[in-house]
Amino acid sequence: MPSAVPAPRPLVLLAGVAVAVGVAMTVVGAWRTGVSWDETYHVMRMRNYLASGWYLLDGDLLAGQPGPWEDQRYVYGPVTMGLAHLWSMAWGLEGPGQVSASPEAFAARHLVVALLSFVGVAAAAVLTRVVTGRWTWALVSAALLVSVPTWTGHAMFNVKDVPVATGYTLTTLGLAVLWVSSRLRYQAAGCATIAAGIVLAVGTRPGIWPGLVLAGTPVLLLALRQRDRVRLSLLVTALGAAALVLVLVYPEAFGAPVDALLGSALESSRYDGRQGDWWYLPLFLLIELPTLHLLLGTIGVVVCVRLLAREDVPAGRLRLVLVLVLLQALALPAIAVARESNLYTGLRQLLFAAPALAVLATLGIQAVLRAGRGRGVVLRRAAPALVALAVVSPLVAQAQLFPYNYAYSSEPATIVGPMAAAHDREWEIPTDYWRTSVRELAPLVPVGGLVTCSPSYDEEGRSVPYSHESHQNCASDPVGPLAPYDDRRAASWPDSPTQFLAIDTGTEFTGDNCRTLAEVTRRLHWRTVTMSYVATCDLVLEPYPQAGLVFSGEGAGSQVLLDGWSLHRADPGIGILPGAGTASLGLTLPDELAGGTVVFRATTTGTTDVSLTANGTPVPATTSGQALTARIDAAVVRAYGEGRLVLRLSGDGLRLLTLRLTGAVS
Repeated sequence: MPSAVPAPRPLVLLAGVAVAVGVAMTVVGAWRTGVSWDETYHVMRMRNYLASGWYLLDGDLLAGQPGPWEDQRYVYGPVTMGLAHLWSMAWGLEGPGQVSASPEAFAARHLVVALLSFVGVAAAAVLTRVVTGRWTWALVSAALLVSVPTWTGHAMFNVKDVPVATGYTLTTLGLAVLWVSSRLRYQAAGCATIAAGIVLAVGTRPGIWPGLVLAGTPVLLLALRQRDRVRLSLLVTALGAAALVLVLVYPEAFGAPVDALLGSALESSRYDGRQGDWWYLPLFLLIELPTLHLLLGTIGVVVCVRLLAREDVPAGRLRLVLVLVLLQALALPAIAVARESNLYTGLRQLLFAAPALAVLATLGIQAVLRAGRGRGVVLRRAAPALVALAVVSPLVAQAQLFPYNYAYSSEPATIVGPMAAAHDREWEIPTDYWRTSVRELAPLVPVGGLVTCSPSYDEEGRSVPYSHESHQNCASDPVGPLAPYDDRRAASWPDSPTQFLAIDTGTEFTGDNCRTLAEVTRRLHWRTVTMSYVATCDLVLEPYPQAGLVFSGEGAGSQVLLDGWSLHRADPGIGILPGAGTASLGLTLPDELAGGTVVFRATTTGTTDVSLTANGTPVPATTSGQALTARIDAAVVRAYGEGRLVLRLSGDGLRLLTLRLTGAVS
């Protein structure tokens, strides 16, 4: 079995410093970083959970129930956000039934994620203690885990993947303690740990349950084989307690357990309806994981496999622990590769494997240090230096990137990445994909004008003021990264109606029609990388389709929407966002319409009191039933140039169903 020899004292001291640095970065970074893609959506989900019992988005619900179109109802659960809500209420940032989107509330939720990550680090350390029999090696594994940039970076904000990783590790640890301990109180502690891990993991992302079942199966089978009634009863108790808590917390989903379990597994596996590539995971292991971590983890896997294959090793309880560690680290990732699952945004969906990898890397360190003894002066000195570098190097890189530690890429990737991106933009390695640097960027974002976060690009490489995220100005968009910090904007700009502001993150590319005003950068290894930027861009609008436009809540016609629109599958057409008062759309007219007077014809519902502005000029409009018509003079049509026509409509309750533009008959 793994060596019970204590870790070398210099390594223990280094590990202690590394853990302290990692913890400090996580706490300070959690308070300082901005909001990420998923957090704003989970605020919306939590509001709906408190109001209707369903942890879903506004567009997923119809009269407080999942709409008939909704096929992702079991993907997420409210456990982590529920803990964050209780924490925020304790600090006076939220009240019962009220979920805040203030900067302070987001920062408080970040601290909850950070605390959960520390539980995961502690669980990995105790698991190492079970495997090695030494607390010194447990400290080393904790250091290895916090030195992984993906782990520490996501520990500052990720309300989905960090809790799942911690829950999975708690489950593995609980199973290990339940199996190896002969004392009832420790077995009972293992039982409680299993229950807590299941609630946290499944209650946050229900689709993780197959991995937990896979982890528990060896323990269950061995307990059945040995007719171990105590461990069987404790295992059943853990499962029962976890199920009871899940039903109590989220009865709408887990009250129908078969639907929840099957639905979550199927919905998670077919997310976005896209097929992945088998090479995605191996590639991002090389990109995101520190190279020495990958090497040490691989050595640790070999050590485990060799130990399990040795006939002279007693078939004791620790053998099962090694199996549990290997299952957490390798089973679901291997299945994902084999099935070519649709993985995206790097390794964060497999973050649950990181704690187990830290345990394996610790075994790899033991093997490297053993190999260095008695093998010559060079190897004796090289082995400890290699181990120290594995801890120090990624921590130095994290300090460079702080608090965007997750933007790390390995040294080989930093060499090859820019060359690949220069050849094809699709191969650019993202930096701040999660957009948390927009908080730091906010004071540099000019006041006024249309702001589009994460703009789309047309075929000519130009930025267009259209985001797939929503159809609102990002300055006030509740699911965007800027709204919580909009009051911090201080810069100014001419605010031309033929320009818009573009905020993009995770890329160094700007549209050919854009000029960068300001950016947030960090050093990574030896080069400067862009986290986010704000740019002024010439207004590029989608072409007007010859057949006209038909709008629907499912997204038809949404390519021309600029800001202020609300879409819902249950409602006809598109509506002006309640409270916004006005909404705008923009398009590029064909040559036959761009130079002359244009007749505007639309079908609307909701109100007959409608105002219309075209290219900044009020245009008289008439209504007759559902028909809205107007005549836009040629001078107004040409005002913005290049065939651009920006239409702004206002009217309480207005819904736009169709739009048709034709040339005026002389």
